[in-house]
Amino acid sequence: MTWTSGANGNYPPDVNAWGTFTGRKPGLAIVFTERRNWASMVSADWPASAFTKDRFPGAVSIAQPLFPPDGNEATCASGAYDANWRTFGQTLTRYGRADAYIRLGWEFNGGYMYWHVRDPEAWKACFRRTVTALRSTAPAVKIDWNMNAHNDKLPGSGRDVWDAYPGDQYVDVVSIDSYDHYPASVSETSWNRQCHQRSGLCTVIQFAREHGKKFAVPEWGLVRSAGGGGDNPYYIGKMYETFVANAKNLAYEAYYNNAEPDNVRSSLYKPDLNPKSSKRYLTLFGSD
Repeated sequence: MTWTSGANGNYPPDVNAWGTFTGRKPGLAIVFTERRNWASMVSADWPASAFTKDRFPGAVSIAQPLFPPDGNEATCASGAYDANWRTFGQTLTRYGRADAYIRLGWEFNGGYMYWHVRDPEAWKACFRRTVTALRSTAPAVKIDWNMNAHNDKLPGSGRDVWDAYPGDQYVDVVSIDSYDHYPASVSETSWNRQCHQRSGLCTVIQFAREHGKKFAVPEWGLVRSAGGGGDNPYYIGKMYETFVANAKNLAYEAYYNNAEPDNVRSSLYKPDLNPKSSKRYLTLFGSD
């Protein structure tokens, strides 16, 4: 493998367990801030303190809302939250993670996220202000603009998902969370149909290339819940094939290993819920 590959985990031992499974050190950890209020989002020591470089030498990708549950995009666009984002940059710097990937407002095209796009112009203005403030105290931070696959239209407005792109100067990486559902990739036909949607992996790769950006897949995995392909080694193979074909433009990818009953249940390791896909993953992504 010639690209950075990782997995999710609340603490380094969680991510390193993935390395035990694959037989190689994970190159990146996918983590999430708490989002109860501003303090838990921007000034709390976790997760940055848990993933200092002496504890986890790989890269870190932090998913971060644009505001807490009592905030909104219009107030954000006015600049009222700028000081909070300068604080977040200082927190990252304090723990040696000022160069982290930050997935601001991740999966913004999903109505299930409270920070989803309502007014595209206000949302983009909010995103730009956030990036500017964050970069003022953490200039090496890498801004990851992240959509969810299979949601071509923005919630509420019904506008095209790409209408939320804030502009090249505010984005370092264009990324997508691409799970095996709606539709599941069980054949070349179904793979191509979903990959080339407006919110499809292939479309994201092309857009990133055209704009001189790297692309990433911070979350990908099987889906055993409704609408998913279940234990589907074909999907694993197609993701690997796509990564190999576009390796020079791939910033990073991370398998989302999850066994929670109310989630995607993608787990390949501890527990192995998808044995056929687990074997396929090890054949392709495991150590030689």
